[in-house]
Amino acid sequence: KYGFAPLALFALPRGTGPRRLRPIAIQCGQDPRDYRIYTPADGELWQKAKICVSCADANHHEAVSHLTRTHLFIEPFVVATHRNLGEHHPIGKLLIPHFEGTLNINSEAQKKMLRKGFAVDRLMAGTIEASRKVAVEAMAATSFNDGFLPKALALRGVLDENLEYPYRDDALLVWQAIERWVTAYVGEYYPGDAQVSADDALTRWALEIVSKDGGRVIGFGEDGRGKLTTTWYLVKALTMIIFTASAQHAAVNFPQADFMSFTPIVPFAAYRNAPISATESANNPLLDMLAPMEIAMLQLEFLSLLGGVYHTKLGAYPALWFTNLSVMSALAQFQQELVSIGQTIEARNRTRFGPYPYFLPDRIPQSINS
Repeated sequence: KYGFAPLALFALPRGTGPRRLRPIAIQCGQDPRDYRIYTPADGELWQKAKICVSCADANHHEAVSHLTRTHLFIEPFVVATHRNLGEHHPIGKLLIPHFEGTLNINSEAQKKMLRKGFAVDRLMAGTIEASRKVAVEAMAATSFNDGFLPKALALRGVLDENLEYPYRDDALLVWQAIERWVTAYVGEYYPGDAQVSADDALTRWALEIVSKDGGRVIGFGEDGRGKLTTTWYLVKALTMIIFTASAQHAAVNFPQADFMSFTPIVPFAAYRNAPISATESANNPLLDMLAPMEIAMLQLEFLSLLGGVYHTKLGAYPALWFTNLSVMSALAQFQQELVSIGQTIEARNRTRFGPYPYFLPDRIPQSINS
């Protein structure tokens, strides 16, 4: 199997109004002395170069965007919440429904997927050891505070309204709705910063999250080292946790069944190296770059399973879960806002290049449970 570290150049077409990025040049490796640049004018060579980019993107998606930045990212918060808060603490009460099934699915993945000879090892371009290393390095490079959605989008330079970007537009709707719900909820228990600072359980929770003997989460806290003294930061942190455990995971998990199960679109490995020249390429048909039938079938079955299980729904907390009736009005408003967001996204999808359903609230589980 082959994996790649390509360079791909995308550009917005000239004009005004919303436009879509177009790929215009690909170099299949980092060193220009070893890899020439291909453009759409290069015919089958361009098709092969696009396979190299798709392969790299698929491996990054699974090891980093999906495994590391949702499943593994949330796990320390699950453990610290149960150890320090529990369901009788107001913040524990809010968070625990968003953690249902997460430790179990992570454990099952460790036992049945992330092992030598199992599905991930057979599908991905690198060995299972290499894929694990990518995940570990990605975790060490992930800063909690840089993940707040508006900031993350700004850091990536994708806030330009001329860029048609359904993920950005729909994700912000859900993020803002969660943030309003969390703001109202936190306000019921913490009228001001003094109440946050005085909550010893909350302080212990935050310190365990960043501790080297605890969660080792990088960049959490007002100072990036576990400081938690303001309602502002508490709201932001809780919004980030809930959004990641629900909406962000939905956005990276469910496309696996719809798109990533089809090998020609999302190849997890190539079975020929990157094209070097037209002469060399002519001796290696494009189809030979793609997975053999048994691996393509495994990808179809595996990703259809991973991306096809829906359990629970964002905002649908268990009956009588919140015993403080004063939060019920805010919860009802949150639930109604999710209905409205669904209607907005459905309307947007009628005019898009293709429907983007991954932030429809009815399709967002409460937690990472599949």
